[in-house]
Amino acid sequence: MQLDEKWVVRIHDDNVNSFAGVALVLAELLGLPVEESWAAAERIHTTGSAGLDPLPAGPAEDFVAALQVRGLHATLEPAP
Repeated sequence: MQLDEKWVVRIHDDNVNSFAGVALVLAELLGLPVEESWAAAERIHTTGSAGLDPLPAGPAEDFVAALQVRGLHATLEPAP
């Protein structure tokens, strides 16, 4: 992974986490208002996954780790 490249954090739907739980984690980690975190959870649920805005490699890796610690399925992919 190149440190100067941008990466997309992708959060995947799963059969373990509740809809409300995903929204709560997004609100907590991203500081989103409840309505926005609920809308993001809806996108993840209806499409199977949702990508966040591209981040530099280090912060993207840290964010994936924070999501995974909270039980969400998150991965990294190169930004287009």
